[in-house]
Amino acid sequence: MSDSIAGLDLSTRAAAAVAVPQNWDGKWSRLKTLVAGEDLGRGATDRERALRTEHIAKKLVTFMQRNGVVEVWIEGYAFRQNQSAHTLAELGGVVRLELVRAGIEVRTAMMQTARKLLLGKLPPRRKKGETKEKGASAKDVVEATLKAAGAAFATLDECDAFVCANLGLSERGGFFYGQYEPKAPRKSRKAAAA
Repeated sequence: MSDSIAGLDLSTRAAAAVAVPQNWDGKWSRLKTLVAGEDLGRGATDRERALRTEHIAKKLVTFMQRNGVVEVWIEGYAFRQNQSAHTLAELGGVVRLELVRAGIEVRTAMMQTARKLLLGKLPPRRKKGETKEKGASAKDVVEATLKAAGAAFATLDECDAFVCANLGLSERGGFFYGQYEPKAPRKSRKAAAA
């Protein structure tokens, strides 16, 4: 697998990577995945946390090199969630640095844009406190869409990593999944006034 694009969903417990050849032509068996990370627990020392970050970065770089990845699209930070944002930012910085040192191009995937490319339009957001019965989240819709297309990802993190890679493929002219959602034609002012 050479000249592949990878997507990356960073997390200290389950960082997911998906490597996709630019000419994969929708053959899901040609994709390679990796989930790396570990739960240290609340009593972990700063040293243990730093070593975990280094370990994850090394695993990800090795995965990229083994799969001929030339460009990685990393999920943009969702600072609204504020779940250990500083830890995620530290991991992101180390991973980006190690990828660049390995000669791999790094890009940021804005998830709204990436999901909209795949889905055509985004599902309405759930309001705080709403349960799944009120409607599917964007992640749920992405997972269902990918499964319907034949993907067999084990985790939502892998689905998100693929969505990042899919955006990268669309930017580089590779085979990607996308739905075009045409907008209704606008009425002219004359027609609206009549």
